[in-house]
Amino acid sequence: MRANLRPLMLGSIFIGSLFTTSTAFTAEETIRIEGELLFSSLPTLVDHQGPLTTPLNFIATVVQNPDEGIPAGFFGLSKDYTDATQTLRMEIMGPDGGLLYDRTLDVSDLPSSATVDALSWFLFNSDAQATSEPSGSAFWGIIAASQEQFLRREISLGESLFNRNLGGLPEVVVEIGSLFAEVSGYPVLTEGSYTYSFLYYDQTVDNLSGIADTGLVQGYATRISYGSDDADGDGIADDIDSCPASDKRATVVFDWNDSGVTNYTFANGCTLSDEFARCSTAANCTMKLVHSLEKGGSINLEEANRLRNASQVGYHSRRPR
Repeated sequence: MRANLRPLMLGSIFIGSLFTTSTAFTAEETIRIEGELLFSSLPTLVDHQGPLTTPLNFIATVVQNPDEGIPAGFFGLSKDYTDATQTLRMEIMGPDGGLLYDRTLDVSDLPSSATVDALSWFLFNSDAQATSEPSGSAFWGIIAASQEQFLRREISLGESLFNRNLGGLPEVVVEIGSLFAEVSGYPVLTEGSYTYSFLYYDQTVDNLSGIADTGLVQGYATRISYGSDDADGDGIADDIDSCPASDKRATVVFDWNDSGVTNYTFANGCTLSDEFARCSTAANCTMKLVHSLEKGGSINLEEANRLRNASQVGYHSRRPR
């Protein structure tokens, strides 16, 4: 889900520590893939090797920026891009829910001296018909090479585009017509609960010692969704939401008095009502906040006047009987 956000613009007046810093709004989006693993060759999972009698649970996270994607056109796929994939994370949990494996590769964390390929590839429609997954396939990969180490992480749904081993798993009925909800632009996956082939590949090589750590896990994705945990449903993930339990009423209300002003959601995850709640009933704080929001362009003059009047009436006048 992508939120329609308004930037939090404040004037030059600084009101103590009242304001949180606004998070810059970008086109980054998070894909969350959940499911079960039935095979593992990851060296770090020493007690879970080969076909797994008891499945392991996983959460795979892909952070991508479609606006940064550059069409490649040299892999012979339906669509392929460089530079869109930003972060790949894989979490694997044991039968008791304990965390067994957690690795993240973020392009922004790599040294400037590293050579980096950030890839995303997609197969759909007629291009997918000749594969084992005619409903489509999706692949994200980050390959980074430096003098010290070589890193390669891959997340795949459907066909293994690098011919990794996807055999030996029980056959399941794919419960959707297409892996993709939209392919006219940068492909968008079909969200929901269904069963789809999944593969994660991890290769880490220490170039100085020559020690390599390489393996993969295979299984089935059972739920695919956009966005990470978002308790208040405002489209801002909890881990970057300055107000994870926002006041989401349609308009700004001061005690009993409704201002009629739209309760905007700002890019830092806070609503206009959240910002006023920090002032409680302090008139001086509320007036300074209104002035700063108007001066910064977050609200217009009419909205500012309505907020001033409504706060005075709501906080300092008796409720009509």
